[in-house]
Amino acid sequence: MKALVTGASGFLGHSIVHRLRQEQMEVRALLRPGRVLNEPGVEVVEGDICDDAAVDNAVRGVDWVIHAAARVETSGTWEQFAEVNVRGTRRVIRAAQAAGVPRIVHISSLSVYAVPYDGVTVTEESPYESEGDARGGYSRSKLAADRLALDAARRGAPVVVLRPALLYGPGKRPSAARQSVNVGRFKLILARPSYLLPLAYVDNVADAVLLAARAEGAVGQAFTIVDEHVRQADYVTRYRATSGETWRPVFLPVGLVATSALVLERALRLARRRSPITYHQVVRATRSALFDCTRAERVLGWRPAVNVDEGLRRTFASLREESNNASTPASPTQP
Repeated sequence: MKALVTGASGFLGHSIVHRLRQEQMEVRALLRPGRVLNEPGVEVVEGDICDDAAVDNAVRGVDWVIHAAARVETSGTWEQFAEVNVRGTRRVIRAAQAAGVPRIVHISSLSVYAVPYDGVTVTEESPYESEGDARGGYSRSKLAADRLALDAARRGAPVVVLRPALLYGPGKRPSAARQSVNVGRFKLILARPSYLLPLAYVDNVADAVLLAARAEGAVGQAFTIVDEHVRQADYVTRYRATSGETWRPVFLPVGLVATSALVLERALRLARRRSPITYHQVVRATRSALFDCTRAERVLGWRPAVNVDEGLRRTFASLREESNNASTPASPTQP
């Protein structure tokens, strides 16, 4: 068995590659020029998902395509997001289908779902976000890519879609909240203390990817991947205890921030300018939802192997080890 992973040098992509190698699978990684993947035994192919020839070459002769590449920056033009996240996804699926690849796993996002009110339960049958244009280039483009991936599946492409929650794990400092900013010794958090934070440990998501690539009944379906829903206030307590960090949380008044965003948005609209933050963005980011993972449990047999407490422990242990290694001087070379 041989798998191609796009976005293999990214946070999730690297974890997927590592998990595939643990299964003794051959792995080909499509990397943009200049990117490095520190994983032994992996065939590296330089190229870009925006290049037809590079994608055609990369998918040739593989059994699985795991499409994890995406533009995840918080800034950029719509055209930049569309080229990578939308047209890049279409390009990968078309090339893989033309090459006869038996299984394509597309990595999507929870951001595609609508959250119409606080406390709603969201399943894979829940509607898409209806105001993607108000949420910025990333969310809008991931929604469009999710749509086209499932549309391709309806037309015969062997596509499975995974929608993971907020990712964290070794190799990346975890977020303390969906939206926060540091001000001196304080961390300003845009959420109510009761907000349910949907979390996904990166290795748990990699497990789901392998299950999605193998499961007989998975083609044409989307799967929500959430380990746990943790109250924001509880998560902050566990985060600070595990990390040893001493910042103090300040929960911003969500209603006031939303109203301020609405006023700013309307004022800038009169000046024919786009607001850096919209009312819809604030409301969507602060409404709690319970994301149901029953389908992933039933069809894929997925269960999160690592809970939040253990995931945070591993994450901060890894960060401390990296910091220690970076501060330790190299041994002198013997003559």
